[in-house]
Amino acid sequence: MTNKIPYKTIYQAKMGNEEALAAILRHYEPQIVKASVKTITMPDGSKERIVDQDVKAYMQSELAMKIMVKYDLNKKPSKRRPPQSG
Repeated sequence: MTNKIPYKTIYQAKMGNEEALAAILRHYEPQIVKASVKTITMPDGSKERIVDQDVKAYMQSELAMKIMVKYDLNKKPSKRRPPQSG
């Protein structure tokens, strides 16, 4: 699996294609889940890690909003250049 989302998928999501948006959300699912985990203390004092579904839903909606509203299709992503030596 490639690390990059194809431009065509981003474009389609920006244009309102629900399948393309779902594909992007699936791509970022592992990172969203990881960031949504919280540790709770059980009544017996043990600790349990759970996915906070409210946080997960918030992060998914923020990502969708950034794609639909804020992402500029005309602006090319910047390519990082290696540091100049000498």
